[in-house]
This record gives sequence, structure tokens and C-alpha cells, in this order.
Amino acid sequence: MRLKFIMILALAIITLNSCSIDDGNSNAIINYEALAVESVELPQAFTFGDVHVIPVTFDFTNSCQNFAGFEVDSNLNERVITVVASVSNGNCLDEVVRTEQNLRFLAASNGTYVFKFFTGFDVNNQPTYLEYTIPVEE
Repeated sequence: MRLKFIMILALAIITLNSCSIDDGNSNAIINYEALAVESVELPQAFTFGDVHVIPVTFDFTNSCQNFAGFEVDSNLNERVITVVASVSNGNCLDEVVRTEQNLRFLAASNGTYVFKFFTGFDVNNQPTYLEYTIPVEE
């Protein structure tokens, strides 16, 4: 019984020591942060049932930021959109790099959509937005 326990313990130690989540990349993602939207190109109207491509322009402020995606909060026909960047730990260079990514949007209901794109915070630390109201045509 004791030999069996020692064998299982040795196997567990070997297995746990051989696993590593470090892929050798010293620039591991540390956190995510919201980036301010600079501009958006929206159509005058959406076509019901179509997928629309919306170019969104924003700035990276240092070389450790990478585009991670869009966070979209939906409430009925209102969409609050935030650009999310992953931030890695490394030797970051402070540099502003203007970037454009496409947000794909399906117009799945009639009426109008209200889009609010996060642009940062005001002097009272309240979020500010670029706001657009776009009708949906049949």
C-alpha cells in the first residue's frame, strides 16, 4: 500500500512540474482596458435583415496595447459599444497609433437603433459617448 502511495505521489509531482502555462513569451497579457473611439462611419439607414460593416476608429496609446474586440451592451434597440484592448507586460513605447476595426452589425428588428460609442470620461469621471440614431428600412 505504501509503495502504491509513493508511486502515485511521484507521478503527480512529475506531472505537475512538467506542465507550464508559460509559453516563453515574456509579454503576457496583464489586463484589458477600454479605448476611446475617435470616429465612426455609420450609414444613413440600415436594411432589415442585413449585416452592416461599421468602421470604428480609435487610438492605441502605447506599443503594449492590442485590439481585443468590441464590448457591446444591448438594451432593446440601444447598443453601447466599447473598444477593448489587451495590455501586455513588457517594455512599452509611448506612441499613438490610429487604428480602424470593423464592427459587424445585424439589423434584426424594425424601428431605429441608438448607438453609443464610448469616447472616454468627462471632468466628473462620467463616461461620454458619440451617439447616433439610425432607422431600419424594410
